[in-house]
Amino acid sequence: MPLAALIAAQDQTDTGDGLRATLPLAGRTLVEYQVRLAIEAGAGHAIILVERVPAPLAQAVERLRQQGFRIEFARSVADATDRFHPDERILLIDDGAIAAQSAVNALAVQHGDALLVLPDMQEHAVFERIDAAQRWAGFALFGKSVLEATVQMLGDWDLSSTLLRRLVQSHATRIDALNPDGDRLVPPPLLGIGPAAIGALEAGLLRRSDTGDGNWVELYLHRLTANPLVAPLIARNVDQRHVAWAGVVIAWAATLIAAFNLFWVPVLLLPVATAVASAARRMARIWGGESSALADMARYGAALAVLILLGRQLAISGGWGWWLVTAIAPAALVGLAGLGPIVNAIMPLAPPRWIASADALIWSAPPLAVVVGWPWMLAALAAYAALSFLERFRAAWKGARNCDK
Repeated sequence: MPLAALIAAQDQTDTGDGLRATLPLAGRTLVEYQVRLAIEAGAGHAIILVERVPAPLAQAVERLRQQGFRIEFARSVADATDRFHPDERILLIDDGAIAAQSAVNALAVQHGDALLVLPDMQEHAVFERIDAAQRWAGFALFGKSVLEATVQMLGDWDLSSTLLRRLVQSHATRIDALNPDGDRLVPPPLLGIGPAAIGALEAGLLRRSDTGDGNWVELYLHRLTANPLVAPLIARNVDQRHVAWAGVVIAWAATLIAAFNLFWVPVLLLPVATAVASAARRMARIWGGESSALADMARYGAALAVLILLGRQLAISGGWGWWLVTAIAPAALVGLAGLGPIVNAIMPLAPPRWIASADALIWSAPPLAVVVGWPWMLAALAAYAALSFLERFRAAWKGARNCDK
């Protein structure tokens, strides 16, 4: 059966506009995280039940809509009820409630009415008590008929509490929010009653920015240079797309300087541009977005332009052979991009971390230029790229032969 979400945004806090839903969370809002929990659990759309819509809440919903999510506001419980299809299952998320995605998923696949519950312990005292043994974790699942029947008897009572009592009396299935699958513990639910209450969640979101994947540049250099940029940029609500294009601007500024045959400044600016671009990618991971492929292409185009300008300068003094050396690095990178899907299909293993990439070549250039000078730097970069291509070609050849056996 189709699933929809009903998110309550009624209670107040002592900060900001008074809504828990708009509490700041890693550059976004708490309600955006709640909506993503519901969407990941299978909800086709979400209704936010709120009496008034302050600007931060409207902006949050607009961001979600721009990403393709179907979000609507309902000013009353009756209005919210009318927005659900009779066949839809409704995932209720109480005001400010957060739970592990696996717990929400386990709740969403139940066929009957169900609740996420917690043991009645002191650390869960902020959650509403069900009985002497358990508390409600703020998530429930039921049909539209249950909501309609509750609305008819609601009066001045709180919707979430009334629904909870109705579900408890009907013996709804109880899912352990701490161990929903019965085989492993998950992070406990949170209730966003203020910024301090969701601090751990925000810290967890920020940790998403550093996956530990990628080649040696992403894993080591960008961890040192890009990671420290993420938290301040997120705290200032800077759009990761703007950060990505800032990297493009820096890269093309380097190209402009290289056009005057001044290569030391560009060779130092290009690593800065890659670090800024890496910060944008890390910011995108926090909320499940995608980095800008167009911005990456524009930035790599600037690096290629600097490479061509350097090759031209070396060819003027050293002969046309430097054009061939210049062409090796970009040709090898194109070859690596083409071999990547082939090798992954044959041998689904991560490539060695030392394999060349455009960013790896850019970061290798400054120390090589200092140690061996411009001509040998260019030759070393070409050799690095060519060796990486040969290693991936060997892996593809070996994998293909093993498949034939």
